[in-house]
Amino acid sequence: MGDIRVKLRRTAAVLFGAALAVVTFVTPVGAQSAQTGSSTTYQINARHDGNLVDAGVGAPPLSRKWSRDLGGDVSYPVVAGGRVFVTAASQDGYGTVLHALDADTGENVWEPVDLGGTYWWSALAYGGGRLYAQNPDGVLTAFHPATGAVLWTVTLPDQWSFTSPPTFLGGVVYTGGAGSGGTLYAVNAADGTVRWTRPVQNGDNSSPAVTANGVYVSYACSRTYAFEPASGGPVWDRRTDCSGGGGRTPVVADGGVWTRDGSGDAPSVLNVADGKVRGTYPANGWSPAPAFDGRQGYFVDDGVMQERHSRTLASRWTFQGDGRISTAPIVVNGYVYVGSLSGQLWALNGATGQPVWSTDVGAPINEPDEHNVSQPLTGLGAGGGLVVVPATNLLVAYGQ
Repeated sequence: MGDIRVKLRRTAAVLFGAALAVVTFVTPVGAQSAQTGSSTTYQINARHDGNLVDAGVGAPPLSRKWSRDLGGDVSYPVVAGGRVFVTAASQDGYGTVLHALDADTGENVWEPVDLGGTYWWSALAYGGGRLYAQNPDGVLTAFHPATGAVLWTVTLPDQWSFTSPPTFLGGVVYTGGAGSGGTLYAVNAADGTVRWTRPVQNGDNSSPAVTANGVYVSYACSRTYAFEPASGGPVWDRRTDCSGGGGRTPVVADGGVWTRDGSGDAPSVLNVADGKVRGTYPANGWSPAPAFDGRQGYFVDDGVMQERHSRTLASRWTFQGDGRISTAPIVVNGYVYVGSLSGQLWALNGATGQPVWSTDVGAPINEPDEHNVSQPLTGLGAGGGLVVVPATNLLVAYGQ
């Protein structure tokens, strides 16, 4: 039988001014559905594929809704439940501060919370009606998102250096730690008890990418693991001929685990089922994570963005911008958003690469630093009708 492909259509009514428009989002069969309506961790969702469907975000151009100066480098946002959550580097020495903002106004929903910790790294996740914040000393805390009340807190055991953002899926928070070897953790989101741990090589800088069938982490020299989510049982382990410290957050998209490596190995896509290399693509291993919309992948390398087909890895278009593109891209309703060290934000037509809107955010949009702890991990986010941009000390929200 031939390769028959059909398309699923999701239709949403979107209000633009006084006119009611019907917007149809098209998803290829076989592709994983985009996250709907909220950003819950680094690169939007538990797969880290940067893809969001939100009927409240109309087609660009967008307008600035609000801007906040939070006094220190700002993390990627979690956008959920009518609120925007970020952390910012403390102005008073080590540590970071957790901010909860009203998505409509940018005003504080509850008073900022000092997360403490050594250095200036921290990271967030959301799910199960809770917000989760992790500091670099391995203190993981669950907050009530409406009030800021602490629901539980746990200091993760056995390690002392934490640089892997947490990921929530199915009632579990997954994260990693390093210091003496490395450890992958699965934490019960309801009460903070550690369900299971597994040893990994290094444990640095790799936010777990999680699906119903696997937990994927990737470290130096492309050492990549897959574990069973409920038990932590090993599924596969991809080894190479070198070893070292550090890691990069993997992306799960179109049946592949997309890995990057700062040691010099070419970025690779591995089969989800067995970890075998499906292909490699030309890019610097220090480049930010790619984003995907079905079988269209968007990759930033050396200040330029390029589209590639997720199976053939052939490229149809390249966007130069100002040559200083810095962020991991995200895709919202088929439009690709990406920012620059110059402070420029673009929205591109994902199919053609044509820019349809750009704006000056007002400060440099820093690249995600997946190697150091001198600032919170940063990145773009969206949800609740907004595209949210951390730009150095600023947090800026755009919408209709």
